Amino acid sequence: MFIDKMIILWLCGIIFLRFSVANLIIEIPDGKIQGTTIETTNGKVFYAWRGIPYAQPPLGELRFLSPRPPNSWTDVLDASKDSPACLFQVTYNGDPIPINGNSEDCLYINVYSPIDSSSQNNSSKLPVMVYIYGGGFVSGSSDFNFLDPTPFLEEDVIIVTFNYRLSAFGFLSTGDEIISGNTALKDQLLALKWTNNNIEYFGGDPDSITVFGESAGAMSAGYHMVSPKSKGLFKGVIMQSGNALTNFFTKDDVRTMAVGLANGINSSITESNSSEEIKYVLQNASADLILNVTITLGYSFKTVLEVESDEAFLTNPMYESIEQGNFTKVPIIIGHNSEETCAFATDLTTAQLIADSFQDNSQLLMPNMPLTDGADPVKIGQEIIEEYVGKNGSFKTDLAAFFNWWSDEVFVRSVYKHAILQSYFTPVYMYQFSYYGTKSKPHPNIPGAGKVGHADDVAYLFNISSFPIETDSDFLARRRLVKLWTNFAKTQNPTPDDETSEILENVKWEVTTPDNVRYLDIGDDLVMKPSRKVKETVFWDYIWSTYSYRPYNTL
Repeated sequence: MFIDKMIILWLCGIIFLRFSVANLIIEIPDGKIQGTTIETTNGKVFYAWRGIPYAQPPLGELRFLSPRPPNSWTDVLDASKDSPACLFQVTYNGDPIPINGNSEDCLYINVYSPIDSSSQNNSSKLPVMVYIYGGGFVSGSSDFNFLDPTPFLEEDVIIVTFNYRLSAFGFLSTGDEIISGNTALKDQLLALKWTNNNIEYFGGDPDSITVFGESAGAMSAGYHMVSPKSKGLFKGVIMQSGNALTNFFTKDDVRTMAVGLANGINSSITESNSSEEIKYVLQNASADLILNVTITLGYSFKTVLEVESDEAFLTNPMYESIEQGNFTKVPIIIGHNSEETCAFATDLTTAQLIADSFQDNSQLLMPNMPLTDGADPVKIGQEIIEEYVGKNGSFKTDLAAFFNWWSDEVFVRSVYKHAILQSYFTPVYMYQFSYYGTKSKPHPNIPGAGKVGHADDVAYLFNISSFPIETDSDFLARRRLVKLWTNFAKTQNPTPDDETSEILENVKWEVTTPDNVRYLDIGDDLVMKPSRKVKETVFWDYIWSTYSYRPYNTL
């Protein structure tokens, strides 16, 4: 296999960085910004402007509401360090701690470039990639120590990262126009608009923006495709382990949750109170109290369909929107890791306990779908078990089958359906990331199941301080993944006709079509393969058409 040892050694060195403040002052309409250089140990220099406000601080009367554009400033803004991350509901094990802590004042954006646009008059503008972080909409940040994008900068693209509100602050809804919900997605929308309006000042091409994300970030990217509010802001989308159909849409009564949260802060609040009264209580409580009550009540705030209004972001069912072609029609890369949920079990004993619990409570296997009258969740659950283990099988004795179902349920099933539906309208490049490297080694090894779990792919795109990749094969996997992603950002094709790079093994990534679902397996090698989910896709279509009813929001 071709591999340039000197390049690998160079890439290994890129994670050891030092910052210096140079005369990197850029002036955008809001004011002047002082950036920094990022220098690797081998002398490669990149440029960064971090902590730029893209919205007013969402405090007080702006809490829970759509973000407002930032106020301008007169002094030179110090954009040499990370802003605080947004407030977390949970912290995932091993995630880097935000360098400047967490704050409700967190709506800031970062721009990373391979060129110093403050001192160059560049006639050609670089493609731009805007990354939306994952974290289940309850955690995550754009901190440099979490999302160091220097591997991308080597491929001559500009990377933009930003923070968006999480948990109740990002998704609380009163079910009406008072607090309509999806505030986090509106943060993202404003960040995309900011990028579109300002990226030229950093040497970027506003007409060549690709949105990409992982997990909740990939779901968000899918929502931006569906929402007419985001139309015209990007020309390609990459969705890693998530999409607009992922099973992360609220099926709870959102007003009841808003009342419950307000009641946990002021016990006099009941269902009889108006949405304005609920908003008043919640806007005047401390942020810490809101987080603590949310956790105590076990609430999980998610995306919702909003009532029609000028500021509404999502108002139409997602499945039907994609099925009918009512979305921003741009090429996409969409895919998943080889066994997403193996990352959710710390060891085989825990894995077995989880499988046993689902086998004994088959109603827990029910998808997040409305049920027709008379539909029996226990019976449906038993049908699902039989589909994955056979007529007389059991998840208790077939852990691989259990994890195959679990991965399908949480992430994979919707990836296939989204890919198929969208392939009627645009080029769809589907993948499976199966490279088993340093990031995946801590997961329990389940015979017969895949080995690459949820979020393992992120470490092969960004330098993550708490999850450094280590081996030559790790860095080769990174070069390939970054090359595919940046090729797509530049040409909307991950393996363009003029790409003969040996690093990509001269593979031609074929598009998926409704009748021929194919994916690129990104493992030790790059190999085109036929769908491994034909049978399961037919089965899930049967489950939804038999036991649920239109419209669908997830699948």
